[in-house]
Amino acid sequence: MMNGESWILTSVYGPCDSKGKIEFMHWFENIQMPHDVEWLIVGDFNLYRKPKDRNRPGANIADMFLFNSAISALGLVEIPLHGRRFT
Repeated sequence: MMNGESWILTSVYGPCDSKGKIEFMHWFENIQMPHDVEWLIVGDFNLYRKPKDRNRPGANIADMFLFNSAISALGLVEIPLHGRRFT
């Protein structure tokens, strides 16, 4: 539906290595997006919110904590995608 509203779409592909993930998360959680801007963030962060999100056992709890902390600091709301193997 076209109603004249606008929003910003940001596509992310996060680093795969541990050092890069930490640097990325510190940068990410400090983004200054105005509260009156509608903002969608999509992509592959190469991070997990919880251990069951992984497709194999094992997960870095510290990385999950940083990721969830950044999401909370930014006031983001996850929109879960279901029904496909890799969503």
